[in-house]
Amino acid sequence: MKTRIITAFLIIACVIPPLVFGGVLLYALLSFIIVAGGLELMALREQKDETWPLLIKPLAIACVFALTFIKKDALLFPLLGIFVLCFLSLPVFTERFHAKDGFLCIAYITFFFIIARGFLHIYDRNPLYVWYIIVATYGCDTGAYFCGRFLGKHKMNPRISPKKTWEGAFGGWLLGAALSFALAYFLIDTMTLPQILAASLILTITGQIGDLAFSAIKRNFGIKDFSDLLPGHGGVLDRVDSLVFNFICFDLILVVLTL
Repeated sequence: MKTRIITAFLIIACVIPPLVFGGVLLYALLSFIIVAGGLELMALREQKDETWPLLIKPLAIACVFALTFIKKDALLFPLLGIFVLCFLSLPVFTERFHAKDGFLCIAYITFFFIIARGFLHIYDRNPLYVWYIIVATYGCDTGAYFCGRFLGKHKMNPRISPKKTWEGAFGGWLLGAALSFALAYFLIDTMTLPQILAASLILTITGQIGDLAFSAIKRNFGIKDFSDLLPGHGGVLDRVDSLVFNFICFDLILVVLTL
């Protein structure tokens, strides 16, 4: 527990300055998540004693960077299409790269590209939106943990996550929604109260779905954590699983609100 707490404080100390000051620090934080998360995701292949052909990992990561930081939006989907075709074609040229590897690379590139672009879009609209999403996500995690620990009786999905309970999920939903609503009520003036309430209730559901989705991936590969990069917390993906779902969902919410 001591290690977990120390790591948590270090994570907070590394995350707050980029979110407050933006600029190069923000891009550095996002780049770290893209690289570390990508390596963790692609390491799943190595759980089955299979190694990647040389340069495939850095090539896939470079594709995400290209899609994330390109300035001309008109090039995004043509460029993504080219990357998809390239990775689907690689098995034709090397026996070490299988068709399933191509799909894994495409999944990584597409997923992280959507997350990164969505995050930047949200931050550019209003940096407080990012704090709102963080409070909704981790407020939900906190509420789910304590309610599940002291009140949990009915298992939610033992096949995927044996420790999660419906009582914990409900407690997390209430706390996450309440905290995020309070933050938005006092600090965000670009959303109406009904919009804030609806978004808070949605994010505290989608965040838990994201947690379960990533748990299902780990269960499928027989691992407890994606890595041990963050002592006591697992890997980067273990920390941002709920968060990435919520960034994607909130980006959609912003689009709907502007229709």
